[in-house]
Amino acid sequence: MGLWSTMKGWFNIGGVTVKLKDVNPLVPKSGNTITGKVLLTTKEDKQVVKLDYKFIMKKSTGSGNEKETKEFTLGETNFDQPFELKKDESKTMDFAINYAIEKSLKDMGGVLGGIGKIAAFATNEKLEYFVVAQAGVKGTAFGPSDRVPVQIVD
Repeated sequence: MGLWSTMKGWFNIGGVTVKLKDVNPLVPKSGNTITGKVLLTTKEDKQVVKLDYKFIMKKSTGSGNEKETKEFTLGETNFDQPFELKKDESKTMDFAINYAIEKSLKDMGGVLGGIGKIAAFATNEKLEYFVVAQAGVKGTAFGPSDRVPVQIVD
């Protein structure tokens, strides 16, 4: 195996691809489980060591040079049973992520809710939510992943 082949393996070039499917784009705030499927495909024989699934909230505040972004994991699960993917093979796997979204001040009613909404507006707060799937592939430094945006609904 040459240097180029080794480097391609490390960066997963021509290796396993991950695609999220059937994830409901509307996630209920009062719910507790997100379900979906992940489609794995490959152009070479590969061993998938694990699959990690996460429900993430990305919170941005401020603007310009003072913009600050933090990511919070609201729920996660994984599949730790290694399996082989043969050349040109596809495999679809189901997943379920248990989650809990805590109420913030702006979600409350009345005066407290109003204060929370004003504070969120004043700090230019922006919340984004994503479902992420990442595969651990033997021999790669960077595991392939996919991310789909979802919207929180009451």
